[in-house]
Amino acid sequence: MNEFGTITQLGRILQVNDAMVTEVFTRSRTTGYVSIATISEPLRLNVDFYTDILNPFGQHMCLCDIQEGMLADALFSPIMERRIPPQANAYLIVAREYDQPPLSSTTARITNVDIDNFIIYTDDADNPGNQIEFNIGTMATIRDKNGNPVPFRSLRPDLIVNVTHSDIQTEVIPHRADAFHIQTL
Repeated sequence: MNEFGTITQLGRILQVNDAMVTEVFTRSRTTGYVSIATISEPLRLNVDFYTDILNPFGQHMCLCDIQEGMLADALFSPIMERRIPPQANAYLIVAREYDQPPLSSTTARITNVDIDNFIIYTDDADNPGNQIEFNIGTMATIRDKNGNPVPFRSLRPDLIVNVTHSDIQTEVIPHRADAFHIQTL
């Protein structure tokens, strides 16, 4: 099990899981920053209009809904301003209370894209013989390697993606889940 606030690299972006929120500053409903405690040092995640903020059920929420003491999982830029604390632009923040489970996240290779039905298929990382079908809803967000929003049609087979999603339904083949955020790596 990872320790609270562990930062890992996913392709060209960074990910932190289970970091404690220590401060929230809002300029508006969509801009400001979230300060978090990580295992190595405090970090300030800058939030702008393009930052996706989700609750543990995959629903979009306002920056003002994040409170000190909550846990946060985040995807953010590896480019950090050398300030105290260091600052980086956040692409995705999932905020939750301690008693709420985290959203699931899967990193895998896209094997097929169904443009007409807004579905992508990926290899199952735990079992390469299986696929996972991700349904891309209208509220789902898609980001390129640099954190910029991109359209669904930019997804193609052989791309490696990190998908933040609902629980995977394993009783059907291929396994299925609803995607809330897709980050290309």
